[in-house]
Amino acid sequence: MTLTGNKDWLLFVFAVAVSLHTIMANSTAASVAPNYNLFAADLFTVVADNRVDQNVVFSPASIQTCLTVAYLGAEGETAEEMRKVLKLGDGDKNAVIKKYGEFVKSSFTPTNAKDGPLLKIANRIFVNQNLKISGTFQKTAKEYFDTSAESLNFEDATGSVATINGWVEQQTNDKIKNLLQTDAVDSDTSAILINAIYFKAKWSRQFSESSTRKSTFYALNNDQFEVDLMYQDDYFRYADLPELEATAIEMPYENSELSMLIVLPKEVNGLQKLESKLSVFNISQITEKMEGEHVDVFLPRFHIEFEMDLKGPLKKMGIASMFSSNANLRGLFVSSVPQRISEAKHKAFLDVNEAGSEAAAATYLKIVPMSLNLNQKVFRVDHPFFFAIRDKTSIYFSGHVVKP
Repeated sequence: MTLTGNKDWLLFVFAVAVSLHTIMANSTAASVAPNYNLFAADLFTVVADNRVDQNVVFSPASIQTCLTVAYLGAEGETAEEMRKVLKLGDGDKNAVIKKYGEFVKSSFTPTNAKDGPLLKIANRIFVNQNLKISGTFQKTAKEYFDTSAESLNFEDATGSVATINGWVEQQTNDKIKNLLQTDAVDSDTSAILINAIYFKAKWSRQFSESSTRKSTFYALNNDQFEVDLMYQDDYFRYADLPELEATAIEMPYENSELSMLIVLPKEVNGLQKLESKLSVFNISQITEKMEGEHVDVFLPRFHIEFEMDLKGPLKKMGIASMFSSNANLRGLFVSSVPQRISEAKHKAFLDVNEAGSEAAAATYLKIVPMSLNLNQKVFRVDHPFFFAIRDKTSIYFSGHVVKP
């Protein structure tokens, strides 16, 4: 996959697919307060495990939302597992869904600012033409997730996959292509649940391309890479985190509350140790420690394409029955045929570089006092690091870079 259009944008695009197949087809209680970001932290711990030598980017918001749409049709043990792991909280199922739906709508409210970020989410259910979606499920999915259903002839695998992939490409501005392969559906496929997220933004404080220099990135196992290292000096929220053996910076996006949080271990080979500590360290605890500082920031351009099978991570987290013969998804269809989820896939793309689209045609002069600041901080990202795209309430994207 290649980036098209103006290269001076930062773009994130994600898509998740969950497919349902028929199978031979049960209830416990759970009690968790609805802190949705806890799911993001749990998922990152599982996904990053054993991927210390691989660049990772994924959207916990996309995965959580897609699974919550599936949760609408779940009952019994399957529903309880999903509610616990997804951190949906306690209470009547409709109230739980309503609360999460309101959370999603508030998180993805489009900005009114002319140059603000574009952050959008879309859900769609592609249904086997021989099945009928439950009226209750369809009504609730439409009301809280703006999700509609589209019938397809899954016997025509090529045509069905082309339709689904075309919808994903449209929702992600052509950045996620070929989410499904031709063999992903057949006549036994009951439905494909899709969630897509697209994010496009400018840095609030943009890098100048003329300041970018070739430099060395020190990777794991003493590997070294030549990278384009961007540079700027300005005021950013910054923190020294001795308990994590790391430093952190928050880089805001223009005309929004969105920012990229970068946590940099002090040791070149310290990423794995850092992430083991982050698994029990709330990101809000990091941001609470941050203060405005004048910082010299060195950040590499980087580009990541990443895809993963979610079945293993979700089972490890405790969502297991929906993949098994004990799955209870009776609320999905007007049918007595039991259903299970057979596949769960995630694909993501990320490109980060200097500035916004206007920067290439502009001249930028910044005048500052000629004073020597002995307390000037230096944040030089020249070895593996963790990042998250977030605002005050949500973590939209998360990952780590080990080799730009």
